This record gives sequence, structure tokens and C-alpha cells, in this order.
Amino acid sequence: MLESIVNFRDFGGLPSRFGGSVVRDRLFRSGAVATVSDDDATDLHKLDFSLVVDLRYAGEREEEPSPWPAAAIGRVLSHDGDHTAEAPHMAPLRQGVLDLEKSDRIYCQLYRDLPFDAHYPGLFDRALGSLLGADGRVLVHCSAGKDRTGIFVALIHHALGVSRADIMADYMKSRQAAGLHTMAEPAARKLSERFGVPISITLMRHLLDVKEVYLEGFFDEVERRCGSVDAYLDMLGMDEAARRALRDRLLTP
Repeated sequence: MLESIVNFRDFGGLPSRFGGSVVRDRLFRSGAVATVSDDDATDLHKLDFSLVVDLRYAGEREEEPSPWPAAAIGRVLSHDGDHTAEAPHMAPLRQGVLDLEKSDRIYCQLYRDLPFDAHYPGLFDRALGSLLGADGRVLVHCSAGKDRTGIFVALIHHALGVSRADIMADYMKSRQAAGLHTMAEPAARKLSERFGVPISITLMRHLLDVKEVYLEGFFDEVERRCGSVDAYLDMLGMDEAARRALRDRLLTP
């Protein structure tokens, strides 16, 4: 379904410790929808998302605008942070100094920093609040649908009572996403031309990968700073009463 959109999938269906499972055909995740083909665009719009959470930086949204119809623009949430902000691997990539080991360190740190940086806690807060009132399908996406999307989907799953093991298994599905593998060669070529430095396909494939240690770092840092993931959700405004309301809406018997 929608193969021209990278990493597009339903993230429902997982069992909850509160009973039942996460509803299907309601919660979706993906990479940027700017890549959608003409054929898939018709099916994308038929899904009629009541809420779209676009986790990309402003510069990414400007470079690859999403093809939403005018009537749907008001359903899209994003952050309006610094328009020069970018993923932390971009600067060393531009300078030609990024290698596999450094990219791992950058991603490990990204997963620890992002839940507390200037851009994302406020957007997570608004998105979780909007999720409570969303009557239809919901899409969460970033550029590749694996890192920022992986973090936010993990928060939603946790709030719904999904086990840590199942959260991790869903996150790791990105490793099998065919579209991510096919992105590597054109992305390496495009960035090599833009930055004027050679970027190997091997390095690009590494950047498009996911590792359990990345998401484990997110959970570890949240628990270190806040005491628990629930306490972090409390900080965002998704307290226990709100989590119960979310479970009432998004869990099936």
C-alpha cells in the first residue's frame, strides 16, 4: 500500500497490558509524503487523515512540501522552530568528515537529546492532545519515518500499554522497509552533488538504518531525567487521565 511513500505502514495491532490491542486502520507512520506518485496520491487522499503530525524541520518541509489539498492543511501539526535547524548528521556530512562510527555516535545522542530539545516537546504535547480528539485516521511522519517518527510512535505505544519488547519490534520494522534501501543511492548522489564531497552508498545505507541501541537510548535518557516514561508524558500534558482517555479511543477488546 502506497509503495511510493517510504516506510508507510499501520502501527496498530499490538497487544496492550491494559487488555485488547491497538486499533487497526487508524494509526499510520511513514517518511515524507512528498515522494508520493500520482497513482498513490489518489489513495493517500482517500485515507482522509483527520490529523497529520509532520515531525520534519522547517527547512525540510520547505524543500519537500507535502501535497496536501487546501482543505487538509489545517489538520497538519508541525513545529515552527529555527529554519536553519537540521538533522545533526548533516553538518559533518557536508564537511566530508562523517564515517560509520561517528554516525552511530550522532544517532545515539540524537535519540537522547530530541525529547528535550527546543523543537519537539512542544510539538509532542500538541500532537498528543490532538490525538485525543482525532476522530479519523492519523499519520505521523518525518523524512524517512524511522527516527523522529520512531520516537513519537514509541511514546504513543507506551501510553497505550504496549510492551517495551513490542515497541522495539515495531520500531525495527523500518530495517525491512524496502523504500529506505532504495533511497540510499539517489540520496548519496544528490548530497554529493550538493555538498561537493564524495558520499558513499555504504555510509548512506548506514544513515538510513535503525538500531535497537538508538531507541534504548531514548528510553534510558527519558527515565534518567524524568524517572519514568509516564512522568515524561505527564510533563507533556498527557497525564494518567489523558492516557486512559487515549486507551478508551484507540484500544479494541
